[in-house]
Amino acid sequence: MKESVLIILIFIFSGALKAQQVDTFYLHYPISYQDTIIYKRIIEFDKTVAIYHVRDYYPNDQIQMEGTYSSFDKHIKEKSLWCNYRTNTKEGEFKTWYKNGQIKSKANYADGLRHGLHEYWYANGQKESIQNYSNGQKQGACTWWNEDGSIQNKLVFDRGLNQNQKDTNYHYISYTPEAYDDDTLKKWPLIIYLHGGSGRGTDTMKLYCCGVPDQIWRGREFPFVIVAPQCPVNQRWSTDNWFGNFYEEITTKYSIDTNKVYLTGVSLGGSGTWYLAIKYAGKFAAIAPMSGFTRHMDFIMNNTDKLVDVPIWAFHGKLDKVVEFEDTEWMVNKLKGKNKDLKFTAAPDAGHGLYWSVYPEQELYDWFLKYDKRMQNNK
Repeated sequence: MKESVLIILIFIFSGALKAQQVDTFYLHYPISYQDTIIYKRIIEFDKTVAIYHVRDYYPNDQIQMEGTYSSFDKHIKEKSLWCNYRTNTKEGEFKTWYKNGQIKSKANYADGLRHGLHEYWYANGQKESIQNYSNGQKQGACTWWNEDGSIQNKLVFDRGLNQNQKDTNYHYISYTPEAYDDDTLKKWPLIIYLHGGSGRGTDTMKLYCCGVPDQIWRGREFPFVIVAPQCPVNQRWSTDNWFGNFYEEITTKYSIDTNKVYLTGVSLGGSGTWYLAIKYAGKFAAIAPMSGFTRHMDFIMNNTDKLVDVPIWAFHGKLDKVVEFEDTEWMVNKLKGKNKDLKFTAAPDAGHGLYWSVYPEQELYDWFLKYDKRMQNNK
């Protein structure tokens, strides 16, 4: 009898082992041109439910990430928690940790979409935010704290859109051409540049790190007035009503040809470009969104037809591990056959840093100047 029980237990145990495939993999992850982190990655595949359980460890053996995927490529590590890089689909709870062992985030996913409670902490252990999602969109009450524990913001969302938008004004940096003061009657074309997530805050010097402001910092001359507003920390370009006040101030303060206003931005700013172009479609002669989310709010997804008459040059790198390439591809596909001035650069070998190969070149600025709302209105 004992022998029979032992045989059965051995059979069950061996069956469980066969159902679980365990792989240890060392992932080389570049963090800069000079530095690479080598994560130890342990992958357990449960055949019974077809789920990959993945744990990544820092070189000091401190756990960095733990989560589950329904599809997974062990060579891929997303640079942002909210990105599903093509081959990888998050499913269930995800956790990340700082190098000091402090929990950094807990998040929940369903079929690759943010779904349920998301919690974030600062490295000192103070809660940074509580955010709620439903099918990839912010839904319900969300709260943010400062690092000292004081409340930073409380907002309520419905399908990704803040329900209590306030009228406000944003700080900005500006540039005028060298010949701007030579002719006080001349009206100049305007470029509005929206920065990415790392530019948020109150220090406008941060805006010169990349994009169009980076080119200005390097001493490049432009035949445009250029302005770059700054989004508050932990907010998006869609959180509050700021653009109307901003546009009125800029077009009053500077000598602007309002028929030649162009909008562009990257990442957070790429998403903001899509959003503002829909909300204020009549303001822009052309837009150039780059590497931005589009499916994170119904307002964008349900109003794509408002862009059919706006010339668009969209950009996204196919290797982007911060914002999914499919977000821009989806938007472009919605506009195909409707917008006759639609252009899409889907860079096959570029990631989220695609903007470093776009803004330093002349082509985008020449493309902007092809468009004038007076010409479009006369068609």
